Amino acid sequence: MTKYQPIHLWLRGSTSTAVIATFAELENILGFQLPLSAKAHRQWWGNERVHHRHTYGRAGLDAGFETEAVDVDKETIVFRRVKSAAMNTRVSE
Repeated sequence: MTKYQPIHLWLRGSTSTAVIATFAELENILGFQLPLSAKAHRQWWGNERVHHRHTYGRAGLDAGFETEAVDVDKETIVFRRVKSAAMNTRVSE
């Protein structure tokens, strides 16, 4: 189990095409605080798998969602479904 798997499972459980969350909600789901870089840099939430040494990006992508919008000032994020989450049953390691 990776540390960001709770986000993966939460997104996989969604039936919506778009999911809006605050950073605080994500921290509640995770059970720990997001890194300072996640709160300061939009790029941390990028959709490119190659840039994710940490597992957050793969957790969202493997759940079938991409990051559509990140507002670091308001600490909100929008995830957009890009493919069926049924195709991905676990987070890549």
